[in-house]
Amino acid sequence: MGGGVQGLAGSWTHSFEEDQGGEQVFRRTGGFSFPASRRPRDVLDFSAAQATTVTPGPDDKQQRSSAPLTPLGMRRYRLGDGRELEVVEAGAEVLKIRVG
Repeated sequence: MGGGVQGLAGSWTHSFEEDQGGEQVFRRTGGFSFPASRRPRDVLDFSAAQATTVTPGPDDKQQRSSAPLTPLGMRRYRLGDGRELEVVEAGAEVLKIRVG
């Protein structure tokens, strides 16, 4: 995958039903038919140098926050808020990550 975010580019929606252990599963936004859920879904939107997280706010309206994305090597990235993201698998339609 290299040091950049080329393989991650685009928008990914959390498919929490598929999470296993410490791995979170994301599917391409708009390319997967998610089952109905009362639980809001987080969205990760990657550009070349930042990650935008879309999460539900206290009133269930979506809140966007952007953070610089720094490649650390070995499929690891640091978000601007200090969290680290490890890419476990990055395919055309599925992204599996660990966040710490």
